[in-house]
Amino acid sequence: MLFILASYLLGTILTAALVAKVKGVKLHEKNSGNLGARNAGRTLGKSAFVIVAIGDGLKGLVVVLSGRLIDLPEPTIGIAVIAVVLGHLYPFWNKGKGGKGVATVIGAMLAFSPVVFLMFLAGFLISMLIMKSATLGMVGGFVVYGIAITAYLEAGIIVFIALVLVIWKQRHSIKERVMPNVLE
Repeated sequence: MLFILASYLLGTILTAALVAKVKGVKLHEKNSGNLGARNAGRTLGKSAFVIVAIGDGLKGLVVVLSGRLIDLPEPTIGIAVIAVVLGHLYPFWNKGKGGKGVATVIGAMLAFSPVVFLMFLAGFLISMLIMKSATLGMVGGFVVYGIAITAYLEAGIIVFIALVLVIWKQRHSIKERVMPNVLE
């Protein structure tokens, strides 16, 4: 239980908020207001995008690797991944307004299985080429990874839940890309 709580708390450390603070920018007031890599990149430039994506991705990676290091059962690590994602999505210190969790869950996906992660990349690239959208490509990659990891890993269904949380947080962006004229 302590590991799961620590994972949530790790998730609440928003790299975008730290980078924005260093730059003297109130990122939550700029563009989408989201405290993630995409908005950091739009507002602060490409280097901010890279720093935030890596920082947020490391959170998911650290949870999986540290859970394995202390020999926790895979289902417990899967629940900790949900916790780190929830911390990123809904940080207590910012009234539940965080990022969208993409980099955090991708870091966890890579740590769980680098081989299955390649399936995510393939699903992402194929979906992106077909749909001409990185957001929709990401959803396609998550679906491919989710199906593959469920068959591969004891905690696969738990990890799939983390993916669903991130997709749910992206729902407005997904709607904008699937039905752009309906929202006007």
